[in-house]
Amino acid sequence: MKLLLMAAMAMVAHAADVCPAPGSPGEGSTDGQWSWAQPRGKLDCVGSEVRGRAVVVAWPDSGIVQAVVQGRLEMAVCCFDSEISKPARVQRGDDESYMVPTHQEGHDADGDDDDFPDLIEEDAHTRTVSIRGALWDGERAVRVDVLLKCSASKFASQYAFQFTVIDRSADAVEIDWDHLRRMRAEVAPAVRNVLGGTAYVFLTAKRPREAAATVELRTKAGKALGRFRFGGFVD
Repeated sequence: MKLLLMAAMAMVAHAADVCPAPGSPGEGSTDGQWSWAQPRGKLDCVGSEVRGRAVVVAWPDSGIVQAVVQGRLEMAVCCFDSEISKPARVQRGDDESYMVPTHQEGHDADGDDDDFPDLIEEDAHTRTVSIRGALWDGERAVRVDVLLKCSASKFASQYAFQFTVIDRSADAVEIDWDHLRRMRAEVAPAVRNVLGGTAYVFLTAKRPREAAATVELRTKAGKALGRFRFGGFVD
């Protein structure tokens, strides 16, 4: 268990390092949003940026299911075996809707679900996600900087699920991660503080499977700020 938590500390990066944006927007970018991909060794990461003023934006294929943007919002995910770019719909407010080239996980990036290598291996099953920028709660801007990491690996005769939550937001926010909530309801985790955040490690005999995860960000008063989706691991 101690080795797993040490791996959690070693593999957590600052949100800005998850998928650094290129120096300039690429093809298909606009003043309102753009998407990019970057190599991370033999793997790929993807990122998307949205700009607006108190506008509701939905860009599901980038991972931004719905967010009320106040200024600039960036979401980045690492890492995939491959990535693709294809047109995806962006909805801004009630009226404005159009297609934008969007980088996302490639179709051949599922990996071998029967193999769960150690977290230090190059083909380890991990996802790291950053969400940062300014969102709108209906009255004021809320500055968020959230990093989430999930992984699944074989640990002796069991499987280890690891969830790390780091919240460097300038304003107080609540983070509701459905996969973490589900695992905590079923299995008691080992909990440790790591690099300004919290790591939760669950050991279970159930084989991990990859499934879409949803994270909702809210103010401490319960006001919705945004809902985001990305790949994750559950039992």
